[in-house]
Amino acid sequence: MDIWLFLLVLAAVIIGWLLGRWQPFKKKKDEFHHDQFSERYARGLNYLLADDSDNAIKIFTDLIEVNRDTIEIHIALGNLFRSKGEVDRAIKVHQNLLARPNLTRRQRHMAIAELASDYLKAGLLDRAEKLYREMIDLDADAIHAYRRLLDLYITEKSWEEAVECARVLYQKGEPEAAVTYSQCLCEAASEAINAGNKRLARKNLDLALEVDPACVRAALLLIRLNLDSDNPSAAKRIFQRLTRESPQYMPLYIEPARQIYLGREISTYQEFLQNQYQKHPSTRLAIALLEHYARNDEIEKARQFLSDILHKSPSFEAFEFALRFLKSNPDQLGETWATLSTFLKSLQDKKNEYSCSRCGYESHAIQWLCPSCRNWASMKPVRS
Repeated sequence: MDIWLFLLVLAAVIIGWLLGRWQPFKKKKDEFHHDQFSERYARGLNYLLADDSDNAIKIFTDLIEVNRDTIEIHIALGNLFRSKGEVDRAIKVHQNLLARPNLTRRQRHMAIAELASDYLKAGLLDRAEKLYREMIDLDADAIHAYRRLLDLYITEKSWEEAVECARVLYQKGEPEAAVTYSQCLCEAASEAINAGNKRLARKNLDLALEVDPACVRAALLLIRLNLDSDNPSAAKRIFQRLTRESPQYMPLYIEPARQIYLGREISTYQEFLQNQYQKHPSTRLAIALLEHYARNDEIEKARQFLSDILHKSPSFEAFEFALRFLKSNPDQLGETWATLSTFLKSLQDKKNEYSCSRCGYESHAIQWLCPSCRNWASMKPVRS
């Protein structure tokens, strides 16, 4: 049974219970109306049992007069409309409730929260935002409101507002709020970098690492910021800590390593690739090392290392490099090899290199916010 159908059954039971307790129906002068009421209630139950939820909902909605004793039932019916995708009807139900002057403080807060959810489901984000802000001002389940606002701002990529909501949740001790807060700060820092505001970017990144010292993304952005500011020694210190404490992201460190070492410490860059390949062998590191050998005319080293890779851990990337590497010798390669190279490269482009540790979502590129389960920093490189 679907959850909305279960809730409808529960609402029907509550309605029946209210019928038994409603004092006006116990008076003889109202017996005729009571009989009509009971008959319509029974008909609603029959529709429900016949899996005709539309007619059942219509009867139960018309049956119950809106008053303090039935507010929760109307809220439940509005939620059923929303769960079925009938958002317009849900909005009307909840708007009608909010227009009532006799609601208790708790009931009004409930109606506001449900109407905000209706607007969110309908894509009316500005209206939903306004109601969640009202909930915060009224101190009506403010934590729930901040959670929903955070998700709304992330969807809209409004990172300044998202940072503020994440900060509040972090200070309230919400589970996993540190990761979310640091990732939102990284988003704000990226915007600041693109806008040329390096001071603001650095401030956000320093705070991100203070909140979540294991934030790989913040460290990578700080490395980029220091390199752009011609401060390679600071970038190198962060880089060394990063490779030591979070080696599982090694494929992401190859480009920063190249920028830090090449032109200054070429031999150190080669040693870095060799050492990391021994500790954490991967196709990305292998190809980077092969490219380095080829660029520095260490042809024999490249041939030997390539031969080892193709025998021990063959991959599309290794074969594609082999075709490019051997192309300089026309006696060994022809048009067929060039066609095969294009084919292998197209397969490489389709390969998923990152996987979400929470839900298993796969992607060719790193995505710090998983688009499937919406967890931050849950994407990990797939070992190959």
